[in-house]
Amino acid sequence: MQQAVTFSDSDVGVSAASLQMPSQREAAITQSVIDVSHWEHPIDFKKVDADGIVAVIAKATQGAQGIDETYAGYKEAAAPYKFLWGSYHFGTGSEVNVQVEHYLRTTKPSDFELICLDFEPNPNGPTMTLDQAREFVVLLQDRTRRYPVLYGGYWLKESLDGRVDDILTTCPLWLAQYGPKPVLPVGWKKYTLWQYTDGHDGPPPHSVSGIGPCDRSQFHGTVAQLRRQWPFT
Repeated sequence: MQQAVTFSDSDVGVSAASLQMPSQREAAITQSVIDVSHWEHPIDFKKVDADGIVAVIAKATQGAQGIDETYAGYKEAAAPYKFLWGSYHFGTGSEVNVQVEHYLRTTKPSDFELICLDFEPNPNGPTMTLDQAREFVVLLQDRTRRYPVLYGGYWLKESLDGRVDDILTTCPLWLAQYGPKPVLPVGWKKYTLWQYTDGHDGPPPHSVSGIGPCDRSQFHGTVAQLRRQWPFT
């Protein structure tokens, strides 16, 4: 996933207060979620586990026919390490019901696996529209009785154009924002996951042992809370 906008905030400074340990009322931040695709191949999941990564979300499908050739191998290789597991579908302008069937047929997700729609511009063909994203969410919920996590950044914000979407806001938000602080799309009061770096842009940490620079996301809570709440739907 490479669609978040990088920006700087010249007003962000470091104060003595910011260096203090969080109080009991402040939630911890867990930066132990990564997402991967064929771009990260090969991956040494033993090293990934040793580096403290808790959750892995892998690209499974794209459009009506595309399959990430590394998905099945990643899932098998990761299984011994008991990661929280998830998959995502890169939405395109193809027929939506075909995309939903393709994603579910490929992943066969259990109730304990995160399911996700990746809503961003398609560099190699027609891009999924907001109406198509709504249809995808409704059809997937009808098939699985679960709403998918929705991954989005600037394209989601531009597509919403300041209007709250009653269907999409039922989805937990996985925000893509490579900057010092998250800026939410209209309609969401919080993010569920925040992809804060693509391994290069955004705040550190950027790399993971066994992979190198890669997409990393944070969860607003402890590792124990992440494990309890996963897969969020």
